Amino acid sequence: MLLALLAAAGLAWWLHQRGELVPNIVRLGGAGALALVAIRLLETGKPVQALLAGGAAAAWWWLRRPKPAGAVRDEAEARAVLGVPAGADAEAVRAAWRAQIGRVHPDHGGTAALAAKVTAARDLLLKRAQ
Repeated sequence: MLLALLAAAGLAWWLHQRGELVPNIVRLGGAGALALVAIRLLETGKPVQALLAGGAAAAWWWLRRPKPAGAVRDEAEARAVLGVPAGADAEAVRAAWRAQIGRVHPDHGGTAALAAKVTAARDLLLKRAQ
């Protein structure tokens, strides 16, 4: 148990150094608590319950993962984000991206999530244009 607590403390320090501890505190806390329960169950000779608790820890970790900020699902959504018609060439896509990014960039009063979405839309449309 002491080894598991030392490993958890090391992981927390490493995540803190990377700046990822606070945004993931619920994810880490829930999965960590379930993992510690699984370890304790293993120590007391209850492998089936430990396996269930370990599976619950993995499920908690997986279900609480962060979603990508700039996800664009399909080409129609990408065209709507950039405001270009269907069949727009690569230069029209780049020009629309420059106009949109000027409005939504964090340096100009927008947000990082909007800038990521506009850039993801550009990337998707340019990939399809090739």
